[in-house]
Amino acid sequence: MALVRLCPMVAMLLIAGCAGPMGTIHTDTVPTPVVTSFDGTYRSTIRLTKGFGQTSWCDTPGQPVITVANGQFDYAVPHPNVPSNYTPSYPATFAPDGTFFGQLTGGTISGQVRDTHMEGSIDGSACVYAFTGERM
Repeated sequence: MALVRLCPMVAMLLIAGCAGPMGTIHTDTVPTPVVTSFDGTYRSTIRLTKGFGQTSWCDTPGQPVITVANGQFDYAVPHPNVPSNYTPSYPATFAPDGTFFGQLTGGTISGQVRDTHMEGSIDGSACVYAFTGERM
């Protein structure tokens, strides 16, 4: 009876002994390169492409100037018709090919810069916008 209890223990030790060393675990992360070739100031316009529910709440003057620095920018979308004047600010980061992307809990921003022209979209909780910008 003692041998029956010993067999599972011996089998487990044999299997664990065959696992070999784990090797070195590296916690180093490769830093993402900062893309600065699109840095500058862009004069922008925005338009509503789709609204859900109370669409007057989607009305926005947008952000007339987008400033890109160190490959990043924030796009604020004020909502003056919303009782609290809610103004989400969408952070975006550039990739080397000129595309950009960012997200909040309540939506995403994405797009691309080609030459001096910026084009993108913001997909918020209840409003979807298209925006353009020209480098100044």
